[in-house]
Amino acid sequence: MLAAPAALAQLQLEEVVVTAQKRSESLQDVPISMNAINSDQLDALNVTNFGDYVAQIPSVSFTQRRPGQAQLFMRGISDGGNSNQSLQGPAVAIYLDEQPVTAIGLNLDVHVYDVARIEVLMGPQGTLYGAASQAGNLRIITKKPDPSGFEAGFDVAAESISDGDTGYMVEGFVNIPLSDSAALRVVGWRDEDGGYIDSVADTITYPLSGITKSSAQYVEKDFNTSTKTGLRAALKVDLDESWTATVSAIHQQTETDGIWDHDPDALGSLEVSRFFDDRQDDEWTQMGLVVEGDLGFADLTYAGSYLDRDFEVYSDYSAYSISGYVEPYYTCYSSYFGPCVDPSIQFINETDIKFETHELRLTSAQDQRFRWILGAFYMKNETKYDSQWSVPPINPGAAVRDDLYFETDQVREDSETAVFGEFSYDLNDQLTATFGFRDFDSETTLSGFVGTVWWPDCCYAFSDTRPPDNVNSKFEGSDNTFKFNVSYKVDDNTLLYATASEGYRPGGANRTQQLGATYEADFVTAYELGLKSTLMDGRMRFNAAVYSMDWDDMQLGFFNPAISLLGLVDNVGTAESQGFELDTTFLATERLELNFSYAYNKAELTEDYDSRNDGTPDALSGQDLPFTPDSKWALTARYTFDWMGGDGYAMANTTFTDSMYNDIFLSNREEMDSYTVTNLSLGLEQNGWTAELFASNVFNEEAELYINTADIRRLVTVNRPRTIGLRFGMRFE
Repeated sequence: MLAAPAALAQLQLEEVVVTAQKRSESLQDVPISMNAINSDQLDALNVTNFGDYVAQIPSVSFTQRRPGQAQLFMRGISDGGNSNQSLQGPAVAIYLDEQPVTAIGLNLDVHVYDVARIEVLMGPQGTLYGAASQAGNLRIITKKPDPSGFEAGFDVAAESISDGDTGYMVEGFVNIPLSDSAALRVVGWRDEDGGYIDSVADTITYPLSGITKSSAQYVEKDFNTSTKTGLRAALKVDLDESWTATVSAIHQQTETDGIWDHDPDALGSLEVSRFFDDRQDDEWTQMGLVVEGDLGFADLTYAGSYLDRDFEVYSDYSAYSISGYVEPYYTCYSSYFGPCVDPSIQFINETDIKFETHELRLTSAQDQRFRWILGAFYMKNETKYDSQWSVPPINPGAAVRDDLYFETDQVREDSETAVFGEFSYDLNDQLTATFGFRDFDSETTLSGFVGTVWWPDCCYAFSDTRPPDNVNSKFEGSDNTFKFNVSYKVDDNTLLYATASEGYRPGGANRTQQLGATYEADFVTAYELGLKSTLMDGRMRFNAAVYSMDWDDMQLGFFNPAISLLGLVDNVGTAESQGFELDTTFLATERLELNFSYAYNKAELTEDYDSRNDGTPDALSGQDLPFTPDSKWALTARYTFDWMGGDGYAMANTTFTDSMYNDIFLSNREEMDSYTVTNLSLGLEQNGWTAELFASNVFNEEAELYINTADIRRLVTVNRPRTIGLRFGMRFE
């Protein structure tokens, strides 16, 4: 039944408050294109991890072979991503509260629970957010302690995967006022995800030795499982009427077995074969301190954070020995090593990241005609990583390093200092101009060893100790970015704006001098026109933007054995991205709410890339950039009704992702099919508790998320099949 006209007149969407410009503002007053998914929406959509919320944001695409190995792209600015920690960094920054936690190929998969909102800022954010905010910025903002009252709750869920395993999740939080001016908030979770990929029987035969290896030892049904446990605590204290301090700590550990890829062509749907162990352990702790105070003429904020992360992954790499250098030079080279042995390879990577950031900023009062933010920023990221390619039968009997033939044992240090500011001036009651800048100095060093552990300087034998360092590279650079914005407030419900802005990735150092010791920063310059509007007496919100982006001096990581046997980075050329995006929420009746978001994007190279300079391009001008679907959309409908003396609800959510390419290089380039995923839920809220029946991927769509050769064989990362579950939660005040 439709609501009566009088009832409709009283309906209004709730105001969404964001901090995208490092101050609290209504979403409709922020003159940039952005999405904000608040706590209620995250709960309603059953969002718990990285893939869940990225699916809801049309301007964003991603790859993720395993939890904790995500790579993010926005508005088509994509070089295909990179998991080699010696190469270039990402083009999208990820923030956890006040700290950037961006990592090369290893972006944090933070469990989403008791989160205030997720803000996604589209387009370059180089002035306020700096490095890696080249194409956009994603911010996960946790709920803070509240001294105004006690609050607690828990949620439990169980689910079953079609033709797969079962899983469960337990989450809880408590907010404890310690006094009128202090509160403690504690959150905990355990998420046990069942598997749906089968590791099946198979063999692999090596061409030179004729040795055949069987996967029988690793046959297992539903072997891709994940367990995520974590704890978060924050203490907020009002030091006096003007000053507040908040200290926080988050700890999370994710343990996985198996892989999320299958081999549908050779083995069958949701089946893969493995010849070594596949597992990973990702454990991290973040600590933060935020101090906020009123100086009279401005508000001062200090935000300091420290992230300590240990990441270890084991992966089967045996397919490399089919056509690589292992047999002819290491395992079947009888003049030095004797009879041929099994050349199968186990890949191991051990990474230790220590990432500290400090930011100090002053923000003027917001009721002034002239408003400003001034800040200083410092970061240091030390990444120690030891990648090992192990062949168990070689070098038997050695005291240590008995099976290692190749290794990258390096330390990468990235640091940056910056000053930034934004200045806004109301030219009249309707027109505002904003100018922003960031001036930065960055430094990257690479040191350590990369190469074979077979040491010819000694006696043409495998070394029992790591050979001496052979990498010592350094990059130093400085530059600046700008932003210029004009916004026009047509009336209280309509805002028009135009923006020109820049974003950047810092330069870096290569491990070899053969191409060049360093590569320079690359920049994206964007031009955007946007609309923010509230319609139908507050029942409808409609926001849209159209943009054009130019990518200059594009950093690209590549491997060309004619130049070097190591991966390298070069500034290789230019690309462009053009498109538009829209987001609308509509209260159709007092019981029915609709949300639709859509993005169209066309991102292309604008010149050929030829790494050999032999007239045979590696990538062609005019070709689509990888992982950039032309169209992507999300539609959600939520209907509430009276049911069993409580508030019932039914929700349907459908997302569509257009076809896209998996690589920038023609040699590996394939088009991945489009896919549509639908999720349904039915629930009841009553007297502080909620019960829900949910079904995700209702039509059992098998989506090609990533066609890859990361293990030197063609595999396809696939989404979870149809999953049906129950969730129950309670809240206490």
